[in-house]
Amino acid sequence: MIISTQKKLALRCPLCGKLEITSLSLFQLSGRSPLHLTCNCGFNKLTFSTKNFKEFYLQIPCLICDEVHLLKFNRHDLWEKPLTVLRCIDTGQELGYLGVDTALEKVLSRKQHDLESIINNFGFDDYFSNPSVMFEVLNHLHKIAEDNKLFCLCGNNHIEIDVFPEKLELHCPVCQSLHIVYAETLEDLRVVKQANMIAMIEKGFTSFDSSKVHPNL
Repeated sequence: MIISTQKKLALRCPLCGKLEITSLSLFQLSGRSPLHLTCNCGFNKLTFSTKNFKEFYLQIPCLICDEVHLLKFNRHDLWEKPLTVLRCIDTGQELGYLGVDTALEKVLSRKQHDLESIINNFGFDDYFSNPSVMFEVLNHLHKIAEDNKLFCLCGNNHIEIDVFPEKLELHCPVCQSLHIVYAETLEDLRVVKQANMIAMIEKGFTSFDSSKVHPNL
């Protein structure tokens, strides 16, 4: 079996929120010192180390839970598989990807296609307060809806969404329940990504406000 020594890492910086793709080589780990990958904003977003080239350790500051996760992989996981998903230990949410060009491009293209096309089609490039946060929030809500976990307790599963520069309003057309999801800051994004289900209160009002309200998981 041919083992690739070149991979690319797609990882979003938890400080500035920017997604960057970085080339990574097995030979960069030839020394005893860990390899530190730094975002353009100056934040150290990943530390990569190994002692025997059989077990590899990745330290990742998590965008979701504000912890630093220590992920352990074997040689097969990182260098033989075409794509490895890096996940939050506490929530299972995807934090980034390490893979060969074709596999990485495929997964990033699929995720961008989910909701980025909606934003672009409406010409909202300059509309949102924080476009990257809004995109991630929309993407997460889309996943929840696909899993049939976005619904109203009145029994309606078809929830309408109104989009504003800094928030989303989820509206039940049957009982007029309203749920507000703020999407302006990285803290807003963290709060939303903690939720794996949204059950709107019948004829009620609820919100995911990162400064006041934390969602029920």
